[in-house]
Amino acid sequence: MLIIVYGEDSFRVQEKVRTLTEAFRKKFDPSGMNLATFGSPSTGSGHIEIGEVMQSARSMPFMGEKRMVVVRDLISKSKKGDEETWAALKEVPDSTIAVLWESDEAKTIEKKPLFKALKDAADLHLYPFPALEGSALTKWVTERVVSRGGKIAPAAAFELSERVGGDLWHADAEICKLVAFANQSQIDVAHVRELVRPSFEGEIFAFIDAVSQRNGKEAFRLLSQERSAGSEDHYLLAMLARQIRILLGVRAMMDENPRVTKDEIANELALHPFVAQKSMAAAKRFTLPELMRAHDAIFEREVGVKSGMDPAAAVDLMAAELSA
Repeated sequence: MLIIVYGEDSFRVQEKVRTLTEAFRKKFDPSGMNLATFGSPSTGSGHIEIGEVMQSARSMPFMGEKRMVVVRDLISKSKKGDEETWAALKEVPDSTIAVLWESDEAKTIEKKPLFKALKDAADLHLYPFPALEGSALTKWVTERVVSRGGKIAPAAAFELSERVGGDLWHADAEICKLVAFANQSQIDVAHVRELVRPSFEGEIFAFIDAVSQRNGKEAFRLLSQERSAGSEDHYLLAMLARQIRILLGVRAMMDENPRVTKDEIANELALHPFVAQKSMAAAKRFTLPELMRAHDAIFEREVGVKSGMDPAAAVDLMAAELSA
């Protein structure tokens, strides 16, 4: 059996791998003698030796029915031509469960030649975990609260998802706090607003409002606030890029059809209806050419950062240019 767990949502990826290994231990390996892990950051080993992995995968279980071999970031680190080398993973014994744990973006993993080569394995199970957003994120928040023994109002679930964004590590910590605070009562919007500080993803519309009004002072105050709270500039730049791309798409649809509805925009751009509504209001403050220039500018900043530009300088330049 070959299992590939992959995607940029590290919380759900790690949770899935933990669920698989715990179920394996409980059912097949209480002694812990038949579980091997390769490429684990905790071991300090980034290099994966094919000989060691395949020897482990082909070995018979020690006093048990099954053996599990977990390999981290094999596909993401693979190069062209590696698919021939690692094709043997498709033919591991029936007694072996091979798990590939990948942390790159789901779309990136799916484009890798090794991923494509492994897709025709006879007993293959794929678990992609792309980043959650919109209604999918709100649904996850609701289900997570229930799994933690709590109850949450739909409006509160949406408010929480807006405040924490797609960071499920942060979301889960806040959910634990809210469930404990509510003490068997339903979590409502007031609870969320009282206890959960918005992330920059939640504050992005305040930033857009500031730059649309050419209020550079307020825009930089918001950036300073986020940096003081621990937000890294790579994250801030990514959030700005995402919002500008959303606004560009929204503005283009509004220009093409002045009667377009928030639901039509939400469906076309895969946004939560509330986000679509707020984006429509924000997009009205910009012309399409302005947003196209902003899109080109932030693309240049992203390329610059990848080439060595200081990400803090890139964020500050974007804020200054948008506010000018």
